[in-house]
Amino acid sequence: MAELSRAGQTLFRWRSFTPVLLLALAIFPLARTRGGHHPAFVAIGFALCVLGQALRAWVLGVVPDGTSGQNERLIATDLNTEGPYALTRNPLYLGNLLITLGVCAIAHDAILTALVACLFATQYRAIIAAEEAFLREKFGARFDEYASRVPRFWPRALTFPASTRPWSPRRALRKEHNPAAAWVALALLLLGWDARVERRSLAPYAIALATVGAVWLAVKAWKHSWHRGGFAADMKRRLRETAR
Repeated sequence: MAELSRAGQTLFRWRSFTPVLLLALAIFPLARTRGGHHPAFVAIGFALCVLGQALRAWVLGVVPDGTSGQNERLIATDLNTEGPYALTRNPLYLGNLLITLGVCAIAHDAILTALVACLFATQYRAIIAAEEAFLREKFGARFDEYASRVPRFWPRALTFPASTRPWSPRRALRKEHNPAAAWVALALLLLGWDARVERRSLAPYAIALATVGAVWLAVKAWKHSWHRGGFAADMKRRLRETAR
């Protein structure tokens, strides 16, 4: 278990690159002969992706800074036990799994699904072991009590536990615009490849990708404005400095 925990600490620092590997693995369904549109798989896939994204947005919209998120090292100023953390001890990773399964359903490729399942199980088993060792050392009996009543991964019931912290859509959008744009773009890439093989028009997928890109850039600009105290004011300052 100690070796698994050490491996998990390393994988934790690199977990943000997993989507890049998923994109690389998507070459399998793209490179193989495809064709035959599967609306049922696409519908199920998008439903899973949206559900996973909603769960991640719920988590990141309520947790305080210094706990869950996109940190590169294990930190915890407090133990999250409310809201989504009353359903499962790892709601972010459950959201990741749902999105991953959704992309695999859209790809409807058995090899991709098997490779991704192995990758997901190996990575998150180690990461969760490292996180639990860290939290147990820091919070002791409090974490043990929490772990005894809340499942590690799969919720026992589909409820919406209350949280003392209000949900912030601004914070959720600020944290989640990159992952959301990534899986939507990957799904459109897979569907566009199907259309290419079947000699259907690529225009709808090109327009959709352009829209995703435009929305992503708009959110980036808004995030810049949010951090710097106003995007317009910052641009005016830059223009004044250039004119000098």
